[in-house]
This record gives sequence, C-alpha cells and structure tokens, in this order.
Amino acid sequence: MNKHLRCISWCSLLLAVIIAPPTISAQSQATTGIIRGKVLDPQDQPVAGAVIVLRELSTNFRRTVRTQSNGAFAASLLPLGTYEVVARAVGFQEVRQPGVVVRVGETVNLQLRLGEAVILEAIEVQGEPPVVDASQSEAATRLPTEAVSGLPNNGRNFLNLTLLTPNVAIVQGPDGDELSIAGQRGIHNNISVDGADFNNPFFGEQRGGQRPAFTFNLDAVQEIVVVSDGANAEFGRSGGGFVNVITKSGTNELHGSAHYFGKYDGLSADASHLTQRLSPDFNQHQFGFTLGGPLVRDKAFFFIAYDQQLFDDTRQTDPFRISNADLRAFMDTAFGGALAGDYLSIDRTNDARAALAKFDFRLGNKHNLSLKYNYTWSEQKNGTFDVDVWARSSNAREKDRSHAINGSFSSVLSSQLTNEFRFQWAREDRPRPYNGPRFANGRPFPDTGADFANGFRWGMPFFIPVKDHDTRVQLLDNVTFATGDHIIKFGAEWNRTETVQTFIGFANGRFIFSSVDGFLNYVANGNGYVECSDGSSSTTGSCPPGTTITGPVVLYLQQAGVGGRSVEDAGTQSIVQHDVAVFLQDSWKPHPNLTLNYGVRWEAQVEPSPITSPEDVFFAPFIGQTVTNAQGTFEFPSNGKIPNDLDMFQPRFGFAWDVKGTGRTVIRGSAGLFYARIPGLNLASVRSTNGSIGQTIFRNSELTGVLGPPPNYDQLLPAPAGSPVLPDVFVFDKDFSNPRTFSATFGFEQEIRAGVAGFVNYTHARTDNLTRFVNRNDAVFGSPWGSGLDGPGGPGTNGINTLTVVESSAKSRYNGITFGFKRLNDRNLQFQANYTVSWDKSDDDNERDPFSFRYAVANNFDPEYNWSDRDQRHRFNAWVLARLPGNIVINNRLSAYSAQPTSEACGPGNVGTGQRAVVPQDRICPNGTILKRNTLRKDNAFFSWDIRLSRPFRLSGNTMLEAIFEVFNVTNTDNFRDPVSGGLLFNFDGTVRSGLGEPRQAQVGARLVF
Repeated sequence: MNKHLRCISWCSLLLAVIIAPPTISAQSQATTGIIRGKVLDPQDQPVAGAVIVLRELSTNFRRTVRTQSNGAFAASLLPLGTYEVVARAVGFQEVRQPGVVVRVGETVNLQLRLGEAVILEAIEVQGEPPVVDASQSEAATRLPTEAVSGLPNNGRNFLNLTLLTPNVAIVQGPDGDELSIAGQRGIHNNISVDGADFNNPFFGEQRGGQRPAFTFNLDAVQEIVVVSDGANAEFGRSGGGFVNVITKSGTNELHGSAHYFGKYDGLSADASHLTQRLSPDFNQHQFGFTLGGPLVRDKAFFFIAYDQQLFDDTRQTDPFRISNADLRAFMDTAFGGALAGDYLSIDRTNDARAALAKFDFRLGNKHNLSLKYNYTWSEQKNGTFDVDVWARSSNAREKDRSHAINGSFSSVLSSQLTNEFRFQWAREDRPRPYNGPRFANGRPFPDTGADFANGFRWGMPFFIPVKDHDTRVQLLDNVTFATGDHIIKFGAEWNRTETVQTFIGFANGRFIFSSVDGFLNYVANGNGYVECSDGSSSTTGSCPPGTTITGPVVLYLQQAGVGGRSVEDAGTQSIVQHDVAVFLQDSWKPHPNLTLNYGVRWEAQVEPSPITSPEDVFFAPFIGQTVTNAQGTFEFPSNGKIPNDLDMFQPRFGFAWDVKGTGRTVIRGSAGLFYARIPGLNLASVRSTNGSIGQTIFRNSELTGVLGPPPNYDQLLPAPAGSPVLPDVFVFDKDFSNPRTFSATFGFEQEIRAGVAGFVNYTHARTDNLTRFVNRNDAVFGSPWGSGLDGPGGPGTNGINTLTVVESSAKSRYNGITFGFKRLNDRNLQFQANYTVSWDKSDDDNERDPFSFRYAVANNFDPEYNWSDRDQRHRFNAWVLARLPGNIVINNRLSAYSAQPTSEACGPGNVGTGQRAVVPQDRICPNGTILKRNTLRKDNAFFSWDIRLSRPFRLSGNTMLEAIFEVFNVTNTDNFRDPVSGGLLFNFDGTVRSGLGEPRQAQVGARLVF
C-alpha cells in the first residue's frame, strides 16, 4: 500500500511539473483551509519526525501530522476556525502557537522553532493574523463575518455585498440584474455555497434569481470570498469569477441570534420631483433567527437558520402616461371594465422565506461528515416587470422555491494523504403564472400598457406564462497529498442538470400597431380595417388603386405547434446537460519566500440531442448544402445537432513572492485559461423551434394580400395544417464551442503600518468564442435559405424565414487597474476601500437572449466592436466598521459607479444625432454608413451611501441586544435604471427594469445575540 501511494504521489508530481506553464491559483480549498510550514531547531536546521498537533478551539477538533525529512508539514481539509498549534520533538522543548485563524481557501504558513530541552516551560508564540497573505496568488477579496453581518444591506441579499469587491459590477440580463466579474457576462460566473454549485442551469444566474435573491439568513454566513481572477484548477465552469460562500456550523457552546428589520414609507423619501412617478408607498418586514450548538460535545454539532421577508410596494405610476384620452376611456369601459384603472398604481409584493439546517459529525479522529439542507421560497405579485410606463395587466406572478441537500465526507488516510467527497441534490421550481384579466373566450390580454411615442402593442409577453423546474445532481472527489514542499491535489467532478419547461411564447398572440388610433379603429371595425399609403383608410381590407396597405398592424406574432401538436406540447421539453471535469494542481514552496500554484483542468459539457433527428427535421435538405447568389457563396451553418465541447483544457499558474521574507511586502501574479458553460436557455429554441415541432405565425397588414389578414384583436389564427410555410428556425453552428477566457493578473501588496495594507492590481481578460445570435438568412446575404424546399406552391417554393444561428463568433477584452486599502484585524476599526478604472470592449453583449439580434447589419460586425454594455470606466467602493466611545457602532458603505454606454442614432443626414439608438438599425445612416456601437453614455451613473447606527446592550452573561437604525441612499440620489435596449416597443428580450432606482429609505431593527 505505501509503495502504491508513493507511486501515485511521484507520478502526480511529475505530471504537475510537466503541465505547469500557464495557470493561476485561487483558493486552495473550496470549503476548508490548510496549515503548512516547517519545524526548525534552535540552529535553524529542519527537524524530521516532529509531531504537530492542531486543535480547533470551539469544537475541540484535533489533527496530528509529522514533519518530513526536510522539516516540512502540511495539514489539509481543516475545518474553519481558530487553532492552537503545538510542535514537539524528542530532545527539544515544545513550541505552542495559539490564535491561528483558518479561513476558507487559505493556506496558513507557519515557521515553528523548537527550544532547547533544558527549559521546561513550553514556548508560546503570539501574533494576530497577518493583514497580507504572503501565499495568495489569486485576485481574491474576502468579506469577513463582521462585514457580512454588520454592513447595511438593503434587502439582506448576500450577493449585494459582492459589489463592494474590485472588478465586480452589475449588468442587466433578460431575467434581472446579474453580477459581471472582470468584464465578463453575468451568466459566466460560478457561485458556490459550502462547496456546492448554487447556480440555475437554465438561466445561468444564481439559484433564486434576482427577484429576489433571498436565499439564507445573513447571520448564517461565515465568509464570502470573491475571486475575480486567478482561480486554481479545482474551480471551473466559469469564464468570469467565483463567489465562494461558507455558512456557519455549530460548536461546543450554544449560540444563536434573532433579528427584525422594518422599512416604512414614513421613514423614506419620495420621488415627487420626477413627473414619471409619484411617491412610492411600501412596507417591508424581515425577521429570522439562528441557533447552533452541540448534539454530542466534541463529536456532533448542529446549526439552523430561518429568515422571512414580507414586502408590499405600491408603485404610483403616472395615471396620464397614456396620453391618448380615447384610449384611456376605452380601457376603462371595455371588457366589462376588466381593465378599468389599468394605468393607476401597481401593487407589488416581494415575499420570501429561507431555511437552513446543517449538521457536522466527527466520526473518530480521521473522518468528518457534514450535511446541510437549504430551502427557499419567494413570490412576487406583479413582479415580472418594473417598467414605469407599463400597465397593471402587463405582469405576472413571479414564484420560486428550491430544495437542496449537500454534504461532504472527509478522511485522513495518513499523515500526508487526505480525501474529500462532496455531493449535492437540488431542485428549483420557477413557475410564472398569469392570473390577470381575460377575454370572454378565456384568452388573456396583458401587456396593454405599452404606449411608446404613440405606438401601441397588445398581447401577452412572450415569456408569460411559464412552467419551469430544474434538478441538479453533483458529485466530486478530491485527493490531497503532501510531500516535501509540495501539496498536490487531484480530483474529478460530475454535474447532471435537467430543466423541464413549458414555454408557449406568443401562443396568445402579439400585436404591434402603428398608432393608438389605428388600434381603436381595428377594434371597432375588425381585421378588415386597413390604412393606406395615401393617408386614407378602409374597412374592406383593400386600398384604392395605386396605393398600398401600410397599417395599422405593423407586426402580429403567434406561436403554434407543427403537425397537429398543441402549442403546449410543442413548447414542453426536458433539457439534460452533463458537465464533467478532472483536475490536477500543486502548491509548491521552493523557498520560504516563494509560493508557486500551478495545475491543469479538463472539462467537457455534453449537450442533449435535438428532439428531432437531423434527417427528419424540416430543413434536412439544406444540411450540407452550399448556395451561391449575388451576395456570395454560403454553406448551411448547421448539421442539425447541438455540439458538445469535449476539449476544454485549462492550464493555470500563479505565484506569490514575499519580497523581504517578513510577510509585509508581496508581489503576486497569475495567468490561465477558463471556459464558461452554456446555459440551457440557449438550447431551448434550437430544440423546439426547428420547423418540425413549433412555429411562429407572422402577419401584418401590408402583406394581407400575400399571407392573409391578421386575426381580430381578440382572436387567434388557426394552427396551419401540414408543414409550416417559411417558418423561423433556430440552429446551432456546427463549429460552435464554449466561450474561452484567457486572464492574467499582476499585483503588489504592502503592509503600510501594523494591521493596514495597501495594494494595486492589474487585470486583463481576453474572451473569445462568445455566444452570438445571427440571422444567417438575412436579406444582406440574399436570403440563401428562403427557398428550395417543397411547399404549398410546389417544389422549391418553401424555405426558412429567419434562420437564427447560435454562433461562437463574438469577443470581449477587459483591462482594469485597482487601487485599495484594507484593515481587517482590529475590533474597533475595520475597513476596505477600492477604486477600479477599467476599459471593457466587446462586439456583442447579449447575455442569453435568443430572440433579439444586437447588430446593425448581419454581414459586418466591425462597427459592433466598441465599449461593452458592461463598461463602467470608474468604480469606487468602501466600507467601514467603526466602534465609537460609548459603545456606539457606526458602519458605512459607499459605492459610486460611472455611467454605462449606449448607441447613437443616425440622423436624416449622414452623421449621428447625439440621440440614443432605439434599435440597432437606427445606427444605419442614409449613405450606408454604420455608426459604431456604444459611443454615448446612459444616464445611469450610480451613487449610494448607506449608514448603519447601532448600540449593543448587554443583558446578562453573553446575551446582548443591539438596537439598529439604517439609512440607504442617504443623499436620495436618482439612480436611474436603463433597459438593455433603448426602446421597448419592439423589445422582446425580457427587459424587466426601467426608470428610477430606489429613493432614500430608512429602516429600524433589533438583533438579539446569545
């Protein structure tokens, strides 16, 4: 057995050295920490065979290791906490070092010097945790327990705290705000809680989404670490950054907390200085508790937590935002008054609850078992949209609930060898039911509140209603082997995710009208009403000779099944994805002043097969074909399959150099490759909207003579029989591959004075193979696939209308420099402050929306390469925890971000107007010039200063009551939120936020700790 283990260790070491060149290093452990070091005699010579005893003080956990021939020792998989470390050897006096703090992912380096044997008392080495981590090679920021629980946090959302760290920003995705780390798309992050993925596999964001991201009690969080760059080979499935959250565990002492926070309209500011919206009226209550302690002293522990939120918000939108009086009168009287007052105030709820139960077991001296259950529930009435100009009926009920069970089993196999097995089973349900008004025939009619520049649209938003749930099974095993100055770790991981969804799109029809008058006339006269190019109108469906039909229906869309399928059958599918990975990494200290972290990770993402096989799909005759026309020669982009990516090799390297050997001056750097996973949403339309399962029926008034008239406003078209005619088709490019990011960092950190450090970091991230959605049947290509298939008109008369191809042809480039200061070890004053100046460019910023094209013309992407939608040139964050005389605590957080880009519209001449482009086509000038994307800036600069004032009162023993008063956005700054695109009339990408941000709010609270 020993021979076998030696063989494994040397083979692993040899392989690690061979593959070393490009890697980085982030946290060395996902849920635990490491203590390593050397034992020396009084003459500074290494001591072999010394016994090192490590004891965690709160649980009495013990680990014993021995030094090797060079005096080195390493203890991996250590539970987090504060340790006493004792070193003993025959003939020497033992040395004891108390107060050794082990935090998640950290490697604590110790140098223990034994004393002469003639002295009987043990030598005790004192010292507080260093403010500079001399072995950290990654760009990582740690938010300690005191900051997590003590900083003002509007909504008590743990992800809100990550915005205080460098290189982290907010990007608005199709489903709400998402984190952007180091300039990467929000769907390319990986969020982990207690070593288990905490991501939604379909949408790509964190579990629970953003409405709200209310997932557990903040008092249950022990640490949050944000790794913006430099993660080691253990961490994957992300081209962006990593957020690692560790929850608390029970100890030998019974501890707990209880809290209440309340926000009231009377304590808050209003927005009466704006004409778009009057004063909001809201109330919010948050309450919960934690409790932890021993089940069996020194052997078994428990920790439970609960939190609940009750929220009622009346958004007073402008009742006259629909300028047309006739339309307001129509809405108040039609349909039996079902839509009366549709433009008055909108009541929203944001109710949520979360529970956590965690159990830790010490199974003898060598085995530890941890089990955790996490439950979340949330429901938001009228929560789908927060857009000032939309009506009450434009909304649905946002619901989310999840159950997750995860755990770990760690074993000490020898003094040098440890093993960790982790697992997770999770299910999240995200239904979006619609309970709004309906026609007499049962059809719903929401989204009546879109009156933009006298345009009007009518019909259900395409992602209401939705039935959706996903499940995840995650298994991984890691082996850690310490030999000499090396800590070698290798492991394997398997993730299986399945999303089951019913998505019916525009099954209930979607109209866009040329004007409000056009809509009202269409309602009064039926679909025979048309508008003509000479300004006249008709109720017979035809215009005078010499004129053409121009309206009033600009666009009508309706989802339907193919081949007799119902729209529900066509929109229901199961998407199963497999993510597998193996990794090997080494942390090597060739010199006490130098740490090298290097390794390699291989990942594969295995996608589901299409529902319809390539030989049976509607467009099968096009597969493998090439078409030549006046615009060029074009090969059909798809083979009818969804490509797997099986060769995601990711070498990584990082170093940390303690320049003077004092732990006060450190130079660190990292470089490596990272691959992002593809969320299931990008696959859904490819599998269902392929011309063989589902189709979108298109009509408008202008093509009435060709396609037939649109239906009456309260009716649907019958589903076409047989094969569809000119359907929209979604396919994957046959050469598609997952996004690949090369990132590198270089940093310098210096302890300025005792407990205070300053740092500067440079980050570069270069991403290729970003996902882009392109119409490869666009007219600029001569619509090469618009004909050639058999249809009702005979052979060759049918084809594809819009051919949406999921490509990996986009790119982004990010460069950022961060300056900062921190002080973390002083009970009376802790702070972090950072300023980042960055430059973020890309040629496509579509997060995961397959329904919108973000380019001006399909055959020229050069004008698209400019400042990314995520580009915030300047970001400043600071937080301070301060204890004043009289035991008054004042905690502050401040954030200031510059505005993000938007595109300029071309005017009637050949130059831009300085106005926003509503759609990308607005950038096409009359002379054919295409304006470069994102040359202007939105009005969405952000500034917020939040304060918490509190005063703890000791009741008895260790019981304390803290009175709390918090103010958010102290200066009442108008932090405007902008949609992804400038205009909303033709916007189908899921914009959910627009208008004014939160005004100044205040809340009172109380917290009991025992």
